[in-house]
Amino acid sequence: MVARYEEIARDLRERITAGVEFPPGSALPLMRDVAEQYACSDITVRKAYGMLVREGLIESRRRAGTYVREHPDRLRLTVRTRQIERDELGYYSGPEAQHWRPLPHPDGETTKVITLLVPADVADILEVPSSTRLTVRRRIIGDPDVETHRQLADSWLSPWVTQELPQLSGGTGLGGMYDRLEEWAGEPLEWREEISARMPSPEEADALRMPLTGVPLLRALRITGLAAVGDQQARVAEVQDIRMSAALFAVGYPLPRGASAQWPVQPATGDYYQAPTES
Repeated sequence: MVARYEEIARDLRERITAGVEFPPGSALPLMRDVAEQYACSDITVRKAYGMLVREGLIESRRRAGTYVREHPDRLRLTVRTRQIERDELGYYSGPEAQHWRPLPHPDGETTKVITLLVPADVADILEVPSSTRLTVRRRIIGDPDVETHRQLADSWLSPWVTQELPQLSGGTGLGGMYDRLEEWAGEPLEWREEISARMPSPEEADALRMPLTGVPLLRALRITGLAAVGDQQARVAEVQDIRMSAALFAVGYPLPRGASAQWPVQPATGDYYQAPTES
């Protein structure tokens, strides 16, 4: 059975997403007026409003009321093409970010090189215990002309990298860390990414100029490694934890045909909508 506040939230959601009665930036009615309209208590309306706040549709402004927020469903998001490019400065991730540059942390540093406990999922990729403290290079990277177009980028270095290339715990020189790794290895790096989403911490929300509630982070774990060569096994050198606002950015990538889908294809012989028979 659907609770009354969920019914009210559903109705308000439809009116908000339609964008006519309550366009972005408009004020919602006072809770007491909504309670009168729906013949319910103020507490029920407060629960409905709270549900829409968590969804990122509305926001409460202190002493000003409740307003409709701009929402990803009504925006043309900036699509971040996930591919590695290169120019005179070195490698960068996708043409949309070519002009992005490091931005200062609150203390003025552009790259903070510190030792921290590695997150569990990053530890799993690097094949180290989750209690391990690793060197991480932390940066805020963004569009110099658009205040909100920014990302957090934490580069977690594998223990063997900091042992073989101790200079990566400081300045990396022209071309950056990836150039130093390729010079050392004498072979090209390889990359892959894992995309996920989660809610931001207060520190992440502040750094990304995004609201703390209602908008998730778009998270890309970029895994940098060296391919297996001869007796040398493939090795992961770095995991870069990239976070950006899901209200501003989407991820775009091609969908290549797999080996089973190479053209020309064989005619289908089964009905996709037909339930399989029990054997």
